[in-house]
Amino acid sequence: MLDLYGTRIVFKLKEVRTGKGLSQNELARLCEMSLTNIRKYEQGKMKSIPFDTLALFCKVLDCEPGDLFVRVVEAA
Repeated sequence: MLDLYGTRIVFKLKEVRTGKGLSQNELARLCEMSLTNIRKYEQGKMKSIPFDTLALFCKVLDCEPGDLFVRVVEAA
């Protein structure tokens, strides 16, 4: 999550994953990642996401990169 002048970018991995009916365990298995890393991405504890990881999430979840992010503007 990036905060720049009242704007945040939120990674919506959990929302997209649950919308596809996948558990964290299933996503971890399909992405060949640890469950711990999936949880960190979903909890916003990762500082960045490599493009190859983003592409992998998109492939497994059958979505576009823009489906995984939302810009939130905070009220002033």
